[in-house]
Amino acid sequence: MTRTLRFALTLAVLLLGTAPALAQDRDSPGYVPCGCCCGGLFFLIVLPILIFRNFLTELARGRKSGLTDEEILDELPKKRQVMFKGEKVPEWRIAGRSKATKAILKFLAYTDNWFDRKYVIDVADEAVRLVKEATEARSIRGIERRVTPDLLQELSTEIKRLRRDQEVHVFDRVQITDVNVLHVEAPTGKENHTFTALISARSKDFVEDEETGEILHGDKKTYAYQEFWTFRRTEKRWLVELIRPSGDLDSILEAKNVLAPIDLEEFSKDADPEFLKEVVAR
Repeated sequence: MTRTLRFALTLAVLLLGTAPALAQDRDSPGYVPCGCCCGGLFFLIVLPILIFRNFLTELARGRKSGLTDEEILDELPKKRQVMFKGEKVPEWRIAGRSKATKAILKFLAYTDNWFDRKYVIDVADEAVRLVKEATEARSIRGIERRVTPDLLQELSTEIKRLRRDQEVHVFDRVQITDVNVLHVEAPTGKENHTFTALISARSKDFVEDEETGEILHGDKKTYAYQEFWTFRRTEKRWLVELIRPSGDLDSILEAKNVLAPIDLEEFSKDADPEFLKEVVAR
């Protein structure tokens, strides 16, 4: 028997036991109900409420008040594992170059907003999506003014081959997870300006038959991958000039960042000595 129920029964007994002492003449001033009446009211109204409350408390004790830590973890959505396709560039290989190039971009952006880091990242992000979408759609419409003439010819040749063979290169939705600028060339003459970024992305990457939908190469899984994209400056915008696999890392790192002599002289005044190892004048 619970403490609440024991208290209720004890109170009921006391009320009944004091009935004679509490009894008064009904006509006398200040008349109050006798103990019997009080006890009766208690049994009819209060006691059932207390008993019902006690029942609910006991019932709740038999139930779980919450989930265990293990159950909570089980309820969380499972993180989808994404397989990596191709070579993955090790962070330690590019750490020094990445910091130096970031400092050079910041220096150049003081006088030339074309080198603003956020801007070049946005340029790269958009270009990757447009080129992948054009390849899947087998149409160069939309990228004629986003890539150099030489690259446009390469993409056009690949698109024609896909059409001829009745194949579709599917990327689906391309998610850009990182854009890391690793090489900048800003010598004298804006037409000679370029930057190269390591693009980290996720998407599907398979080839299917146009008519039957049969998968000819790859599978429908989503993969993470990396590519090097080089952009060249023109009068109106940055254009994609070259797309290379992540395996070309060595050639990217072998080529030093380039600044015009006067810019390198100014950059050297405050630059970290380690950054100066990653840049030459031209």
